[in-house]
Amino acid sequence: MTKLLVFADLHIQNDPIIGLDPVARFKAALAHALANHMDAQGIVLMGDLVHGVTAVEYEILKSILADVPLPITYMMGNHDRREVFLQVFAQAALGSNGFVQSAFDLGEWRGLTLDTLDGPPYLDGVHSGRLCPNRLAWLADQLDQAKDKPVVLFTHHPLGDIGFPKMDRIRLENGKDVIDMLKAHPRPVHVLSGHVHRTVSGQWDGISYTGFKSTCHQNPLNLRGQYASMSVDQPGAYGVILFDGPNIIVHSEDYALAQ
Repeated sequence: MTKLLVFADLHIQNDPIIGLDPVARFKAALAHALANHMDAQGIVLMGDLVHGVTAVEYEILKSILADVPLPITYMMGNHDRREVFLQVFAQAALGSNGFVQSAFDLGEWRGLTLDTLDGPPYLDGVHSGRLCPNRLAWLADQLDQAKDKPVVLFTHHPLGDIGFPKMDRIRLENGKDVIDMLKAHPRPVHVLSGHVHRTVSGQWDGISYTGFKSTCHQNPLNLRGQYASMSVDQPGAYGVILFDGPNIIVHSEDYALAQ
């Protein structure tokens, strides 16, 4: 059995977010994960690595991760900026044309991480994601190479609606293009996403997915609200993904509540 750890929406910065310390919360999540899951193959950080998009924030994250003994895969979210990130994490895996994307094996499965950050140019106030033709072509090529394997696809932005009006407005704008590509894949596919700051699961047109909480602040379960920044102090979490032959098992660990 192969194990993978995933952390979504770290939002690293020195200032508190709704009175919460994102640095302390990520450190606590990471410490719990390493204490209990050192048999993991690696770690995926699923975007929104920092909150205010400065090199200083990425340097803080780099210092937190300096002694982590597991391989780390990085992803971009709407709060990230690719160029600033690469100033600090110059060795991060890059897909075609400088995007932060990667492909790796997870037992019998093939893992693919997509860079769903819309830009450049980066437009003020735009938090939805978008894949350019280059990234869609990269995904198509990777799916073709993995045609004999089930695929787990990592995206910061959800591909489809999740019933949260406020978050559905800022999902991946061309997510249907990705869903159509995944539906054509000859083996099983599962999508793992962040961005929503809640644990959620379901299917988009037959494609199963799981969304993860933030390590810091969460979204309340409000299926009517239209405002996308209704953060609340609820327990943070990280994901523990198990790949058991042809099967995938997804756990969410509320690390502050764990005994």
